[in-house]
Amino acid sequence: MSAEFRVVGQPRPQLEGPLKVSGQAVYTHDLNVPGMLHGAILRSRHAHARIRSIDLSKALAMPGVLVAISGNDFLDRKYINAGPMFADRRAMARGKVRFAGEEVAAVAAETLKQAQAALERIVVDYEVLPAVFDADAALAPDAHAIHVKTDLPKNIAQESVADFGDVKTAFENAAYVFDETFEHGVVAPICLETNGVLASFDKDTESLMLWAPTQAPFFVRKEVAHILDLEAERVHVRSVIIGGGFGGKSQAPEPIAIAAMLSKVVGRPVRILLNRQEEFLSGKSDHAKKMRVRSAVASNGAILGRHTEFWVDNGAYTHMGPAYMSAVRQRTCNLYRVDAAGFDGKLIHTNKVSGGSYRGMGSPQIIWAIETQIDEIAEKLGKDKLDYRIEIANRPGDETPQGWKIGTCALAECLEEAGRRIGWDEKKNAMPPNRGIGFASMINPSVGVLYAEGNFACVSIDLLVDGRLKIGTQSADCGTSQNTVLGQFVAEELGVDLEQIDVLHMDTKLTPPDLGSAASRVTFVSGNAAIKTANAFRDELVRRLAVRWGVSPGEIEFLDGIVSHKTDNARRLTLAEVANLEGSFRVEGRHDIDLPRPDSKTGYGHYAATYGFGAQAAEVEIDPVTGRIDVLKVVVVQDIGRVINPLALDGQMHGGIVQGIGMALTEELIFENGVPVNASLINYRAPRIKDTPKIETAYIETNDPTGPYGAKAGGEHSINPTPAAIANAVAHATGTRYRKLPITPADVLQSLEANIELPKKTWMRPYNLEVSAARSLYPGVLFPGLKKLGGVVGRNVKPCNNYDYLRPLDLSDALRQMANPDRIVKAMGGGTDLQVGLRQGVYQADAVVDIADLNELRGITVVDRTITIGASTTIAELIERDDIRDKHPMLTDGLANIATRQIRNVATIAGDLSQEKRCWFFRSGVQCYKMGGVSCPCYAVLGDNRHHSIMGAGRCAAPCVADAAPILTALGASVVIVGPTGKRRVGLEQFYRWSGETVVGRMELIAAIEVPFAKSDTTQVFEKFAGWDGDFADASVAMNLEWQGDRIMAATVSVGGVSPLPQRVTATEKALVDVDVTVNLIRAAAEKAIQGSLPLSDNQHKCNLIVNLTERAIRNCVAQRS
Repeated sequence: MSAEFRVVGQPRPQLEGPLKVSGQAVYTHDLNVPGMLHGAILRSRHAHARIRSIDLSKALAMPGVLVAISGNDFLDRKYINAGPMFADRRAMARGKVRFAGEEVAAVAAETLKQAQAALERIVVDYEVLPAVFDADAALAPDAHAIHVKTDLPKNIAQESVADFGDVKTAFENAAYVFDETFEHGVVAPICLETNGVLASFDKDTESLMLWAPTQAPFFVRKEVAHILDLEAERVHVRSVIIGGGFGGKSQAPEPIAIAAMLSKVVGRPVRILLNRQEEFLSGKSDHAKKMRVRSAVASNGAILGRHTEFWVDNGAYTHMGPAYMSAVRQRTCNLYRVDAAGFDGKLIHTNKVSGGSYRGMGSPQIIWAIETQIDEIAEKLGKDKLDYRIEIANRPGDETPQGWKIGTCALAECLEEAGRRIGWDEKKNAMPPNRGIGFASMINPSVGVLYAEGNFACVSIDLLVDGRLKIGTQSADCGTSQNTVLGQFVAEELGVDLEQIDVLHMDTKLTPPDLGSAASRVTFVSGNAAIKTANAFRDELVRRLAVRWGVSPGEIEFLDGIVSHKTDNARRLTLAEVANLEGSFRVEGRHDIDLPRPDSKTGYGHYAATYGFGAQAAEVEIDPVTGRIDVLKVVVVQDIGRVINPLALDGQMHGGIVQGIGMALTEELIFENGVPVNASLINYRAPRIKDTPKIETAYIETNDPTGPYGAKAGGEHSINPTPAAIANAVAHATGTRYRKLPITPADVLQSLEANIELPKKTWMRPYNLEVSAARSLYPGVLFPGLKKLGGVVGRNVKPCNNYDYLRPLDLSDALRQMANPDRIVKAMGGGTDLQVGLRQGVYQADAVVDIADLNELRGITVVDRTITIGASTTIAELIERDDIRDKHPMLTDGLANIATRQIRNVATIAGDLSQEKRCWFFRSGVQCYKMGGVSCPCYAVLGDNRHHSIMGAGRCAAPCVADAAPILTALGASVVIVGPTGKRRVGLEQFYRWSGETVVGRMELIAAIEVPFAKSDTTQVFEKFAGWDGDFADASVAMNLEWQGDRIMAATVSVGGVSPLPQRVTATEKALVDVDVTVNLIRAAAEKAIQGSLPLSDNQHKCNLIVNLTERAIRNCVAQRS
């Protein structure tokens, strides 16, 4: 980093940091103004339906409700942020809904509970229409039209076809042609702060104030003014602290206009805060894509041509889909040296939530596709994959097929440094088994002029009365340190301390216009504007004092925050003294990028001031038993122009890389009938802190002449090559190329070994025969019939938000409260499942009895060779007992695998045993058999069933995921149940009726769990595989072996996560008893664990998983013995 500047290049913490870490920062969720009402939104349950009528009258009659609106209360106007030609969405559905989750009506009431209750009274009459959920279905000849358009084919929002150069000849002359198809699903931004808004309309002035965590106040003002028919100047977006953006807040979220209309109608402030499920249902996420990439390569490795045919899932409406089209075009034509390039792309409407502008805006995935092919080209040519990339890297002075004119460029140097730091030369020929290293590059415009307003930024500087400076910008700092960076530019230019500067962001009345924080534009465009403004401020300051002192401006200098006369030392003022003389004043500055916009159809043109480059190297390790992929290290090397704030830039690199890891390995929204069924942070598997690898950053400073102090953009650069580098590393480790993201453990298992052969004709077993017959009838008969019937007579899921909270005095008082026959009463220990389940509608209750602190249900005792664990004893208390570990190490060590430390501190072992099903169809409110009733189907049979049962399933395929269940089964434990008639004991094998359903009666409680002492000569092991550390088990094995000498005399083996009940695998048990324990026997015994299994379409890998875990458990037990 440069040492030639005072502030620029220095690692400075966020200006807002002290407010955030002290809890003083004000987020939208913190706002509460006098007279504020609480808003709630009714969303469509249907992916596609005509709205026949909406009746709001019953909602308006509810207590506390002051206003209710529908789409008919708005003017017939549509959002225009992607341009008038793409305008297709209203603030609320009007006449038709096009995705499940679309806003249909809204209410505002005195309390949130009143508003939520009122939603249930709104009556909407729908005519359900056929829906399409992927590009292939949308383009089918018989597909229903989502929008009626005359200028494009049905369900196509945009087409883009072009060749730059002679692509046809390139492929004719190629020595090698590479042709592969790649696809990926939808990932979500997962901001810690969900979208929300506080709107306050003043009827006297016809003006609107908005507080919202938006990345684009400029767009919000523009869109809301348009939707509500207000002059833009009458819409005032206020400044708040923002809890993350990642593109998910870069358009005008629909709740903003809805809250504004509610406030306008009722004349009081209205706040709407989305919960996490709503954020998944309706937030601005990524776009799914399918990409066919073809490369024409000469015998020397030169890329003669590249062509991409691609299909982008737009969702129901057009927000940022055209930008995703552009991202594919750009990387096809500009990443590495390519002689000719072309593309044929379609942006396709489906009945799913609309995509937004997720970080990278589609670049990471097309880079993954290209970089996968680059690896394959290098392999075909016999070239080192790093050397080949350096050979074809973009260079300064290049002009790409799309017309990009490359200025400063250190891509080759970035690749060389990434290779050195990952140790490629040392490792490439000596990699340990199951390890791999992958490389990838990126190119990204530093603020391409894609929008009409995208080529400028304005900044203001105020001298305050106390001599401090206040920077004003309509960009929005979402935690990216951009306010700090703008402060650094001004502090450097004026020679003042950064601590002397405040920054006001977002405010559309008190700060000058700016497009906002998107497309990595703030450092480059707003930074240049900040420098120009600082110079204008200096000139204005000098001008004012020249007039006051009666001298020429040339006689005055402004250095290090001091204004002085060059020859008269008596004339020397600090900024505070200047403010005392002149009062406060403001100066504004503007920076424009003087480049034309690209061709609207093909994207051709040089439309960015400069381009950023970078390379990443990733090292991974594969667990061959489970398929788990551990990212050990990522090296990122960026040509960033000049580093302005290394601390902030490192933060951007780390954050983007972790998001890229999620995109590569774990994250994907799973849809059923257009509804995301994994819409929670348990089922949507974003990387956790323990998934974060060692990240090493390095920067090559090329000092770009167009950038502020030589800087280029950098916000999105980190995520762009990450999925590609990781995918190439996984391919290096496994020898298999992966054409779909994310790459899951199941994918890896299937590539590492052939699927384990199931016992012959398992479907002919009496139990499986019935299940197999039913499954064979599911596609054509059972599923459509039950789905239709369930839609008419099935139970609808409603969140349970209103119930009484009861705290009993003792156990007898708790049983008395549970025994009320007229009320549904639920017992609560830690509440980690019950509280969430009530909000999801999984549980219904009139009252909740809190038994967590009842003395009769707490504590651990050891009497008569039995360990008795009180039902309200936390898991953390149990696993910390060394005396219990001595008796049953599997009990303490196994339960330490449950959830996270925070949850174990409050969750109880009885609660773990009793938790409801974790099937994502069930938990997301789908009208499945167990949620909607016997008239409904099991959605797992034909849906995404990767986490469901492979054995023992019936009409429901949800597995038992309670970690304690297989452990306690293997240890021969019993559950003590207490009720009105006294106590009874039930063995763990008899405790469950089905997954999440136990023999505990409605008026009963679990009092304790009893575990007998282990025999003196035993070994115990619990093996578990889960998607992330603390997740529920995809598969687990609990094993308890009794020994006599070198032989196993008794074995108890129980598996979890693979069947509706904790299942004893008796065939494995029998195979282990009273025989010589050899390597061959261990494997053969493990393979018997899946006897009788009947996997579904997506979970065959669980058979491999159970066998591998069982084998590992046997080996570990044997190792303990020896």
